[in-house]
Amino acid sequence: MLVFFSGQVQCGTRSITVKNNCPEKISIGVLTNGNSDPDGRFDLNKQGSRTISKPDTWGGRLFANPSCVGADAKGPHCGNAGAANPATLAEFFFKGANNKDYYDISLVDGYNIPASITPQGGSKKGGGDGKNCGSSNCKKLPDCPPNLAIKDGSGKVIGCQSSCSKTGDPKHCCVGQYDGPDKCKGDKQASNVKSACPDSYSFAYDDQTSTFACENPSGYTVTFC
Repeated sequence: MLVFFSGQVQCGTRSITVKNNCPEKISIGVLTNGNSDPDGRFDLNKQGSRTISKPDTWGGRLFANPSCVGADAKGPHCGNAGAANPATLAEFFFKGANNKDYYDISLVDGYNIPASITPQGGSKKGGGDGKNCGSSNCKKLPDCPPNLAIKDGSGKVIGCQSSCSKTGDPKHCCVGQYDGPDKCKGDKQASNVKSACPDSYSFAYDDQTSTFACENPSGYTVTFC
């Protein structure tokens, strides 16, 4: 999860338009820094969209789950995104360091469907490369190894865990003696993720190639599938 700090005290808003390009209805989850959020959960029909508004000092994440719609929302894999119900994450931290917004697509804890984040407007001040006000995309997910696959009652694969979320091994989770970018380089699954989705977070210290920044955009579009 992105964590940055800022002395900014003025408060405006950012719009986040969530679009469903999946071939079916999906359930959207919204969390504020890992905790519950007023927008909670809502369903989006195929090709549907919804715009939510957040303070421009907000930090949080959005995720989607096609198997948790309507009456199915209380199923065993329909809690917050995590080890038991891995989900592709769209992460944000507004007005962080240097008064910029930071955002990314994260597959660190696993994934379930493709996702992208595209800013609306904003200044590329401080750099002109693709990470400045660029689109973060994971359009084609990597194949999921059988030992990391999460299946529903019918045997259909509905998500893929990461090595960390599956095993809790400090080496895979970049904690303890493996805490630090010089000590944790990611495993084979993280490498597979990075090959399929070069813009996305594949393990805890993958931020150099995965964090996007934008100064003062009016909002964002998050697209699933």
